[in-house]
Amino acid sequence: PAMHTAALKKLELDYDYGVMDVNPEMLPNLIAALRSLNFRGANITVPYKEKVIPLVDEVSEEAKMNGAVNTIVNNGGRLVGYNTDAHGVYISLAYYTEEIKNNHVVIFGAGGAARATVYAVAKFFSPKRIMIVNRTLENAKIIVEDFSAKFRLTKFFCTNEHEVASREMNVASLIVNTTSVGMKPLASLHPLPPDSSIQASQIVLDIVYNPMETALLKLAHKAGARTVGGIEMLLGQGAKAFELFTHNEFPMHIAREVVIKELIHSHRSHS
Repeated sequence: PAMHTAALKKLELDYDYGVMDVNPEMLPNLIAALRSLNFRGANITVPYKEKVIPLVDEVSEEAKMNGAVNTIVNNGGRLVGYNTDAHGVYISLAYYTEEIKNNHVVIFGAGGAARATVYAVAKFFSPKRIMIVNRTLENAKIIVEDFSAKFRLTKFFCTNEHEVASREMNVASLIVNTTSVGMKPLASLHPLPPDSSIQASQIVLDIVYNPMETALLKLAHKAGARTVGGIEMLLGQGAKAFELFTHNEFPMHIAREVVIKELIHSHRSHS
């Protein structure tokens, strides 16, 4: 809410952005209520990103591929579901487009954020290979199957073995953590297999944004790698949602200041 409120204020737009705590049984009625004229839309968080799909009238390509909706826009009573997480990933990595293209990518995790990341990386950066590393191989296999059919230029693989993951990491240009490992209260942990290392030539993206510098990003800094924090993904997906809601460009620098301030404040009050 902090970033959307700051953005609306900066552009002097007559909207309010608030948070609603929702029980599962409230969901159908609440989504139906969005059709009323004074709702422009909503953002949806875990655990409802999949559950809202049958409740909207139309779903974008990204949301279909990711099996999740995180943004609903009310177009005169017609509800359209979008997934802006993929845009968040694209914004986070756009600077490194040439280095990712035709190269190897390792992605840790196989949940909703992993799907959005695989989608964005395959669609916008055309790497040669994407390796998904996840403890539960079945979940990773589903992603490999779904995306292999869609993106023919990229080869998709998955593993739950440390050795295979370490080998793949050695030749990757991009390493991404889409798991919650590194988030409080697991802030001292990272998802990398034992005996694996990060190299100075690599790019490391961690989608965890609290803490701002995760254990994984600290490791990457030490190795001299280029790092991208989860705050970029948070801002990127928010920017896309804001543009869908308001048809105005998101004031990124204002939003970034507010989000950083909020994260620093929450860090101080918890430490």
